[in-house]
Amino acid sequence: MFFNAFFIATQSFIIISIALYFNANPFQISIVSSFPVFTQMFQIFTPVWYKLFDNRKKSLMFVATIGRGSLVLLPIAVFLDIRNSWVFVIIMTIYSFFGTFISNIWTSFMRELVPFEQRGKYFGIRNVFSSAVGILITFIYSRFLDFPNQKNGILLVTSLVGLFSITTVILFLFHDIPNFKGETYKIDLKKPLKDKKFFKFLVFVGIWTFAIELTRPYFSYLQIAILGVKTSYLGNISVLNGIISMLLYPFYGKLSDKYGNKNILMIGISLATIAPLIYFVMTDYNYHSLILLDGIFSAFAWSAINLTFFNLLLETVSEPAENYIGVYALVSGITAIVASSIGGFLGNYLKDVVVYIVGDKYHGIQLLILAGFLLRIYALLHLTSVEAFEKPIRYKSWLISNSSIFKRRDFNFPLYFKILNPKRRLKSNDRD
Repeated sequence: MFFNAFFIATQSFIIISIALYFNANPFQISIVSSFPVFTQMFQIFTPVWYKLFDNRKKSLMFVATIGRGSLVLLPIAVFLDIRNSWVFVIIMTIYSFFGTFISNIWTSFMRELVPFEQRGKYFGIRNVFSSAVGILITFIYSRFLDFPNQKNGILLVTSLVGLFSITTVILFLFHDIPNFKGETYKIDLKKPLKDKKFFKFLVFVGIWTFAIELTRPYFSYLQIAILGVKTSYLGNISVLNGIISMLLYPFYGKLSDKYGNKNILMIGISLATIAPLIYFVMTDYNYHSLILLDGIFSAFAWSAINLTFFNLLLETVSEPAENYIGVYALVSGITAIVASSIGGFLGNYLKDVVVYIVGDKYHGIQLLILAGFLLRIYALLHLTSVEAFEKPIRYKSWLISNSSIFKRRDFNFPLYFKILNPKRRLKSNDRD
């Protein structure tokens, strides 16, 4: 819960507000927004910390102290009135770099602690608690950011971020973290890449990561820098989003255990493709209702994605898990830095561009967001080829308009995705 309390401030409109206070430009914002994913590529060097400390918990405490402790520098910079964008970028770089090792160590021992058949339920309940805190702290952050005195608002937000981040480091001391089973694993990238099941998942991860990181900061940038939406309104929408997500996590957790993580992830990504379309048609006159609509759809989409994406990763890896997670992080990181660099370059170019389509006004950033919509669809098609446990989701209905109205009909939900998959269609033609 304390982690989520500060992590939320590194996401969405909150980090964009902090970045703009430090005078960061769209390129810097794009890079910083992708740092948590980009730095994942360094997870393959986690054995360096294991070798140095010969203990999982000691390794975790070291990287957590430096990584999360660096966030304390943000309120100090604000207090000293240092509004240099590169100071902000350097602090976030340190946080993201060491944070990636925390993620690798945490993921590897959670795979050992939580049995496969209970992961959906466990993480569903876990996310309820973290979401509850997220709802409260987002509301508080948004009110602080709306202070007439901008410096005081940013100082309060960053001070809470620093306090919560240090608290998580202290709480790690009380965690029961299992040590290695046998010898410390060695870096081996060949085995994961030769694993066909895992490789298909990597292809999907690369496309999905590119789609997200290309446009990640520009939804909030459009809201704040172009449309001038008040952070208090964005905070209210985030609270609504959090409440809906909190209710959905246990529901999705049970569904993922029953029907498979892949099926629920497909539903989540399908809903997530709606957001870019909403922002593409957003204007000064309709943003209140469209942001509300996006908040509702995003809750249904991302609660499913956040819960099942991680579980699907655990489902496709083999032992030693650290090597698989390291390769996954390497692919995600390389894709993220490429996508964010392209997105940052295009964002700098398009930030002041205005185009007219059949007489309607569109901002250049909205064209970039539209490209994200097409990439999300492409990622969804590739997800269908990932090999994982999946039980067909069937709709049993009597609402049909023919003579067999009282007969039960089954509808296989993912069917239309399989029809759209060119690889499967090709195999079908070969069999014919």
